[in-house]
Amino acid sequence: MDDQRAKATAEATPAPEAQLGWHWEACILTAIGKEANSRIASDYECDSPPPTNDKQEQQDPGRQPTTEEILYAAAAVIHADGAGLYKRPLGVSYTNKFIPTIVAVTSPTQTHVINLLGRDITITLTATNYEWNWGDGTPNLVTTSTGSVWSEGMDLNTDPNLIRHYYTPPQGWRSMLDGPYPHEDRDITLTTTWSGTATNPFTGETQTINGLVTTTETTGKFPLSHLVINNTDTWEEKQGH
Repeated sequence: MDDQRAKATAEATPAPEAQLGWHWEACILTAIGKEANSRIASDYECDSPPPTNDKQEQQDPGRQPTTEEILYAAAAVIHADGAGLYKRPLGVSYTNKFIPTIVAVTSPTQTHVINLLGRDITITLTATNYEWNWGDGTPNLVTTSTGSVWSEGMDLNTDPNLIRHYYTPPQGWRSMLDGPYPHEDRDITLTTTWSGTATNPFTGETQTINGLVTTTETTGKFPLSHLVINNTDTWEEKQGH
């Protein structure tokens, strides 16, 4: 349930275009150690079929991948991390009216390196939007904001930098002693859309493709509870009671 588990175990889905067109992505690993642009048809030891005689442009050993092809190839082979799902409080959420659950994103950018035709190429992924599913049947929240990690002095209910969600008692609020709810676990799922940017080492062109990768990460199940505040004798004495 710590902040790094969700990030490291996120599921990544490449854009559909990553599976179409020229299949550079199937040949990246066999390209390591070869001279750039020296491949011929017999060199292809890939999952996709090798070039055939009716596709002369694909047989050309001097053809260089476009920046778009590089980005889609990267999307098909890298494993993108999640955006770093931060949640407070950890391990539980409360149903009190003024005690929200706070979420944020801690890692809105990441980099990966692929080797294509003997060249190491850095791919930078930048999060462009976030969709939060609260696990309680309420509408998802879609935002471009990363939110903010809570720090002392921030008002949980009004600070505009915070992304907050208020959980409610599953069967309706009944009394000040409501909760906990042992059979009403919740989980929060964060789906992040990433753009990808790379510089083509063969042409020098830099290009960005929006929606190159989508990642999904989750907090895992956590219980709902309800805070009960009891006045102490000292507090009562200060009130003159």
